[in-house]
Amino acid sequence: MEKLQAAIEIARKKREAERGDIASAPQAPAPQALSVTSTQPAEGRAPAHPPMGTDALWQALPPVELDQATLIRSRILSQSASLESTPFDVLRTKILYQMRQNGWRRLAVTSPLPSCGKTTTAVNLALALGRQPELRSMLFDFDLRAPAVAEKLGLPQPPSIAPLLSGERSMAEHGHRLGPNLALVLSGEPQMDPTRLLMAGTTRDTLARIQADYAPDLLIFDLPSILIGDDARAFLQHVDCALILARADETRYGDLDSCEREVGEYTNILGVVLNGYRYGDGKVDAEGGQ
Repeated sequence: MEKLQAAIEIARKKREAERGDIASAPQAPAPQALSVTSTQPAEGRAPAHPPMGTDALWQALPPVELDQATLIRSRILSQSASLESTPFDVLRTKILYQMRQNGWRRLAVTSPLPSCGKTTTAVNLALALGRQPELRSMLFDFDLRAPAVAEKLGLPQPPSIAPLLSGERSMAEHGHRLGPNLALVLSGEPQMDPTRLLMAGTTRDTLARIQADYAPDLLIFDLPSILIGDDARAFLQHVDCALILARADETRYGDLDSCEREVGEYTNILGVVLNGYRYGDGKVDAEGGQ
């Protein structure tokens, strides 16, 4: 029994000595988070931006200036309030009301076939929203086979949007800001297989990250026409609603009906805009564009 007690006492003293060594030893520094400004991002992911607030993120987007003469030639009429901007201002108000009523934020703009004015309308709508100081809006050029938003705005050809959507480039690196509260996400180089990109999980995740970081009130997506391929169908599931553009004297009723049915399978139809309708001596909507 004495031998057992002696062994226990020796083991106890040994444990106490070990604890004393550990307590007196210098402590290893706590692990530090990786610097968000690291130039070596994880493979396949965009470099993380510094932990900035929403206001700072918007201010960090590179600003752009537009040439008024170029805008007028492109039928972009809503950068400032005027008689010519009235149809788009009315459209803006109706869209905001319906989307707020339903808690929607993502709006697609499409058409049955090209030349209905969808890009012209999307850009004018975005600029009209940009005049609302209490709102933050984003315009995405998602007509990836034939991007045209930069041309409409008279801006230099932007880089391909593919690295942004695949997570290899951040919004801070790709996006631009027009005024204090309108972000432009432009597409330059046409994509040969846009459906694959629009259906990718990385595109879904990128948009969710942008929406979480920048907290826009409204996101507008200029999509391809519905009846010329499956690009728009591939993305409509990611929006809350869609606005359909038709052109008076050109869009056939059967095409419009097919477009409405196709869009309705994937998302909510916010409404239909009849573009280029003549009455009296003028037109109520802008001409031109895709």
